[in-house]
Amino acid sequence: MSDNPLISFLRSYGPSAASDALCDEHVQVAVKAHGVHPIEIPAPRLEEIRDALLSNSPTNVILTGTAGDGKTYHIRKFFLDILGEAPETWPGDDGILEATLPGGQRLRILRDLSEVTDALKSQEIAHVTRCLIGEDRSTIYLVAANDGQLLKFWRDAMEAEPSGDIADKFRQVHSILADMLRHDLTSPRDGALSLKLLNLSRSTTMATFETVVNAVLSHEAWSLCAGCSAADVGVARCPILLNRDLLLEAPDGQFTGNLRPRLRDAIRIAAANDQHVPIRQLLTLTVNIILGDKAPGNGQPLLTCTKARSRARDGDYRLTNPYQNAFGHNLRPSYRERYAVFSILDAFGIGHETNNAIDALLIDSKPEHARNKLSARDKEYGETLFSRSRDAYLKGNSTLDPAEFAEMISTQRRRLFFTLPDTASTEPLSPWRLTVFHHGGRYLKFCDALSQGRPDDDNALRQLVKGLNRTLTGMMAEDTEQLWLARAIGRSDGGAGRLTTVPPVQRKGMGNFRISVKLGAHTQRPVLRIEQAFGNAKDGPALDLTPLLFEYLMRVAEGSLPSSFSRQCHQEIRHFAMNAADYVVRAYGESAVAQVGILSVGADGRINSRQIEV
Repeated sequence: MSDNPLISFLRSYGPSAASDALCDEHVQVAVKAHGVHPIEIPAPRLEEIRDALLSNSPTNVILTGTAGDGKTYHIRKFFLDILGEAPETWPGDDGILEATLPGGQRLRILRDLSEVTDALKSQEIAHVTRCLIGEDRSTIYLVAANDGQLLKFWRDAMEAEPSGDIADKFRQVHSILADMLRHDLTSPRDGALSLKLLNLSRSTTMATFETVVNAVLSHEAWSLCAGCSAADVGVARCPILLNRDLLLEAPDGQFTGNLRPRLRDAIRIAAANDQHVPIRQLLTLTVNIILGDKAPGNGQPLLTCTKARSRARDGDYRLTNPYQNAFGHNLRPSYRERYAVFSILDAFGIGHETNNAIDALLIDSKPEHARNKLSARDKEYGETLFSRSRDAYLKGNSTLDPAEFAEMISTQRRRLFFTLPDTASTEPLSPWRLTVFHHGGRYLKFCDALSQGRPDDDNALRQLVKGLNRTLTGMMAEDTEQLWLARAIGRSDGGAGRLTTVPPVQRKGMGNFRISVKLGAHTQRPVLRIEQAFGNAKDGPALDLTPLLFEYLMRVAEGSLPSSFSRQCHQEIRHFAMNAADYVVRAYGESAVAQVGILSVGADGRINSRQIEV
């Protein structure tokens, strides 16, 4: 029985010692070795590169970001597909290539700054600097470098040339680049440099995730599995095809689980927390879910066709569990830590977070209708793996290893995160209760409502105001319609003596000030801002609602103590309130009334203010 060469090719993208095909320059080698077409992944910034370099007035382009976000891939696509250069000229000598632009300018490409020798860097730096400053318009540069490498390029030059005219230019370029990276700018302020800076780490969108997953799942070579005996649906099904099916969108509309959409949501939340998963690691994640194998000892962590047939024949699906593979649990811990995507997903706490309702579903199979629905959908990785150990636990079997059973419970919790249906975040069987972000689903719905200009049907903003009021006053307030910019008396953290020097800000603009929530232009996160009802909103202080801060406020609104969940969030909110109060005072100007309001909570939970003239 012949093996599918696609499986061997995909293994080169997975987490293994032999996965050097992860680097773009090795892709073509792997393609030739296995005789399959390459995985076509997106190049989302390619049009911007083309527009910058092929315009009537071309400008230098620097691609930056983190390892694996497609910088070299973008350059190869531009060099071969858009410029039409000969394939045999790629990847060039010493990481440097040259071409001629339509306007006659020389294009000099540093396709990966980390691969350029120090000697060559020292030869290039002065010319790159002159081109960026605009002293040399005859040469245009296209450079790829990680953030740290990029700044180090000029920092090393500054150390080598500490004085003189060229040293001043090095410092100028370094300062401007640092500012652009810090503020996520694509063009320098005031046109100080001839430069387009594209941070590819910010380019991984949910559309990118879907494109990467589809590129793997829809590869034409999957058809070669059709003749395999383990490809038949039923008993002893190939775990590779089984795991692939769990990621596929069923064409007939039949529900196959939530593995793919939940992964998408988790990666989206991570990105909103500034933990971006580069394209290379999206490939690693997808391949590991499909091919991951928890081999005993130091065996290979990825399936081959031969090993997959063996696992299917023995019914050993516990070793090929895709819900474990999604977190890299088929890998040794020390090896798993090398991959940012697994660390990012593991930080959600899935497998360790739980509640009584979820554990009752797993242990006691209650409610029965929910248990039956979940069991019918996922037999191989659900009841088949867990029922015997669960029954032994319920019977008090003394031979059951407690540590092993605890690990099996964690495994089933991970499965439930990917298989439970969507419910409100307040429901006990919400899949997000299995994560540290209990309100993760609500956060995404809130972002979607803002993005689409829809009303906040979930009343999330009201809960945010309630959480802010409780954080700032230290009292169990129920106010959701107005925000009290309270301050503590002295250094007290108690809830009895709160004061304010400004009137409350209305959730809706019925007064001089209002609360506004919009998506940030660069981050696409909700930004809560205090603004004048008839003034310039740009001047108002803002609170950047990361998923962590959103979670904090929602939990405080539900009754958690403000300082117990996150002291960092607590301090961030207090800092925002101080700036907001100062903003309100400045806006009132000379008409400001010198009053202090002592705050208390009435029987209805609303905040009352007793004014004291000062």
